[in-house]
Amino acid sequence: MKNNDLIKLNNVIKNFEKSKALNDVSFSIPKNSIFGLLGPNGSGKSTLMRILSGLIIEWGGEIFFENQNIKSNQKYFLQKCGFLIENPTFYEYLSARKNLSLLAKLSNSSDQSINNVLHDVDLVEDADRKVGDFSYGMKQRLGIAQAILHNPDILFLDEPNNGLDPLGIREMNKTILNLHKKGKTICVSTHILNDVEELCSDVVILKEGKLIHSSSMEYLIDQSQEIVIRSKNIESITKFFTKSNACKIVNIEKEKLIIKTDLDIHSLNQLLPKNSEVRSIAKEPNLADLFK
Repeated sequence: MKNNDLIKLNNVIKNFEKSKALNDVSFSIPKNSIFGLLGPNGSGKSTLMRILSGLIIEWGGEIFFENQNIKSNQKYFLQKCGFLIENPTFYEYLSARKNLSLLAKLSNSSDQSINNVLHDVDLVEDADRKVGDFSYGMKQRLGIAQAILHNPDILFLDEPNNGLDPLGIREMNKTILNLHKKGKTICVSTHILNDVEELCSDVVILKEGKLIHSSSMEYLIDQSQEIVIRSKNIESITKFFTKSNACKIVNIEKEKLIIKTDLDIHSLNQLLPKNSEVRSIAKEPNLADLFK
């Protein structure tokens, strides 16, 4: 493990009766990162989260936390982790504060800890309302409050924005960023590209149980960028690039051409014909291609 790696997976495998959910998956989660576990539905993200949380016991490979194999010291590992794996459950007739108070007795957490986590998930003003009156997004954030009540080092969130409206997504992302600023390492699994672009510093991509990409978010965006040319004379520009080996044409619209090329924008400007009437040339990421 590298010095800044908090968790390292080596050749993790999980087979179900008729399918291989995880096929030789290896990657590391850096300490103090917001780590994105990205992939379409059925890619193995939730299976991996369930392995990490101890909900799936039988699996192959190795997972290390702080250089210790979690199979030999799972109790310590789980004490250092917080999980929001499935929809959290509450006593709906009790308040948010009372729900947390019951959990605090099991984890020997103080009343101050309850106040702290309510503040962290922006539920202080709603702390004494019945949870049954909460929106779905508020319940998700209360689920995070439960997960961090024992002050874990790393937080695992499985599809935290799934089913949320735009306001709920904004509040959830704000909560995640706030927890990261306070020193938490956070692993977010999602199939939503905007989530990883907005939140994550590092990312891996799973597809059909296999790891297909692992890098910093900055590198991923840079590698997946396309160049968008806007002009009233797109037809002429398209003809020029069709005859040239300088780029690959991705899409043609009325006044917009999308290309992939190794050339930088300045070089493209120099290369284009003088009658191109270019209004703008800009790089735009297209992470959706990674799911194909």
